[in-house]
Amino acid sequence: MSSESAAAEREHGDEPRIAKVVLDSPLPQLDRIFEYEIPPALRSEIAPGMRVKAPLRSGGRIVRGFVLGTSHTPEYSGRLAVLDSLESTARVLTPAIAQLARAVADRQAGTVSDVLRLAIPARSVKLEGEWLLDEDGVRAERIANPEPVAPNLETLTAAYGDAAEQLCAGTPENRVAIRVATGMTHGVPRQLVTIADIAAGCLASGKSVLVLLPDFRDLDLALRPLRERVPESRIRLFDGRLKPKPRYEEFLRALEPIPQIIIGNRAAVYAPAYDLGLIVMWDDGDESYREPHAPYAHAREVALMRSQLEGTGVILASHSPSLEARRLVRTGWLREVQLRIPHRPKIIPAVATMTDDPHAQAARIPEAAWRAARAGTETGPVLIQVGRAGYRPGLACARCRTLARCANCQGPLGQRSANAVPNCTVCGQLHAAWHCPECGSEQLRGASVGHERTAEELGRAFPGIKVLTADGEKRLVEVPDEPALVISTRGAEPVTEHGYRAVLLLDTEGALARESLDAVLAALQSWSNAAALAADGAPVIVTGAASAPLEALRDWQQQRFVDYELDERLALEFPPAVRIGTIRGTEEEVDSALRRLRDLAVNGLHVLGPVPDEEDANLQRAVIRFPYKAGADIAASLKSELVARAAASRRKSAGRPSPASTLRVKLDATDVF
Repeated sequence: MSSESAAAEREHGDEPRIAKVVLDSPLPQLDRIFEYEIPPALRSEIAPGMRVKAPLRSGGRIVRGFVLGTSHTPEYSGRLAVLDSLESTARVLTPAIAQLARAVADRQAGTVSDVLRLAIPARSVKLEGEWLLDEDGVRAERIANPEPVAPNLETLTAAYGDAAEQLCAGTPENRVAIRVATGMTHGVPRQLVTIADIAAGCLASGKSVLVLLPDFRDLDLALRPLRERVPESRIRLFDGRLKPKPRYEEFLRALEPIPQIIIGNRAAVYAPAYDLGLIVMWDDGDESYREPHAPYAHAREVALMRSQLEGTGVILASHSPSLEARRLVRTGWLREVQLRIPHRPKIIPAVATMTDDPHAQAARIPEAAWRAARAGTETGPVLIQVGRAGYRPGLACARCRTLARCANCQGPLGQRSANAVPNCTVCGQLHAAWHCPECGSEQLRGASVGHERTAEELGRAFPGIKVLTADGEKRLVEVPDEPALVISTRGAEPVTEHGYRAVLLLDTEGALARESLDAVLAALQSWSNAAALAADGAPVIVTGAASAPLEALRDWQQQRFVDYELDERLALEFPPAVRIGTIRGTEEEVDSALRRLRDLAVNGLHVLGPVPDEEDANLQRAVIRFPYKAGADIAASLKSELVARAAASRRKSAGRPSPASTLRVKLDATDVF
């Protein structure tokens, strides 16, 4: 040791010299805490939550990481590597989020770094520097003197009676599933007004609140009543549409030690929150909450985990409850709170009798729905929900009705407009010279009708009435409160000031016929949400043959059908009665992973397969089903296999590196059945 190093050691002798670091690397073998020696010059600066750069012994690489903690003495008895540098003194990783990231990674057989990529947005160096320099300025002022919140709980009390005050409590006892009122209040769906009241009430008690919403429409609408109840300075917006700099600014503001309301979409479940008291989630069964990136944790599951780790309340609100919410109610983990006075839309099943108007027939409008639409457009907008997007999303032979498929990939053929050349909806290949492989006919007909074709036919059937379309590609949040036909795909319905004068739900039989385990529940959810947009007393016309889900919708007893479905899945051992997962890789990799699982001797573990993978014929895929109580052991075993495979692929054999591992694990996969 040089004399300069020895002097530095003496000067910083009482400060922590060891940093415990989690590295920002997707490699599973690096998913652990690494100890590094802190250079003497940095010992007075480094603290938990800060970004650092650290060396790796292999390859001499420098990687980024986060400091989880510091200590005076190491646990490792060997020689420690020295930290390369400190990137910033901003403590962006809070202890609560670090703990949550570890728990999520362990549950999903993933890595902490994958979770932290979802939790911590891209850094803006300039913005972060300004925020750090403002420690004694505006930032200090808003922390020392936060704008007050004075909520009015009259509406909430009228809806829920004595339970209203408890709904606003930021305590772990406030674990609730609630039904909400339908209709509109000043251009905002009443369920979002209820959520704003609850959030404001909890914030007024000195606790932070996390509000999770499925998509941008809900977010834009929920902000209106929230801003009427809470000062703008106490609201943090975690919106996926924000550009990197404003997104990071909201993140830094959320780190400040002041109770706030954090509102956002799926990734907001990982937002830092000072003294978090309550998590409110609207429509937890919506598919938007499913995380498409590793480790694939559903936002609802993360919210429930966070509630337990931080001791907060959690509220799941919906018109049509999810299977998972009903399961938690039936196990007693959630308490159910109903409206004091039931509030439901006026739902009318339509008979199959068609009107005489040919354009309405082409648009699949029965007589009762036709009359309701005609009457509704006399005073305001009418919502028509259809099942499919596009013009003709499916085509068939006009003679024998055989479905038209692509010669290249066997995907279904569709048509983008009336005169467009048929194209494959999967690979896009054009089929100008298509002919039926069964009967040889070259004539095509529509096998299904999309919202654009429906709008075209209704425009002819309702001359002089404006026709608007809404789908997943158009960011249409609201429409004027004037006569119009609003043709929308499921989940894309805009709102109107006073509610729709009539709502028509078309293509219900097609929705129920989809080949997906959750198709019926997703349809019930979308019908319920569309029906809730009707004005008070306005008719909601439901087309299609009588069925159990339509009867539940008619009676506004969705939980009755969901309970029936849950009982069926319990008997058949389908999720959410059990957890499921997929294991994908080479035959040898999948077999090795399955051997590890069988060695656990878990009671209730079932393996389906392996079978050839649909996407890559060179790979195999196995599906596993297992009880919740075995989840930790299953995930740990699979993680061990992933680490072993990844480490082996980096070793050299005969001077050459081993092939990269193709083993992939996805727990709680939603696309299995």
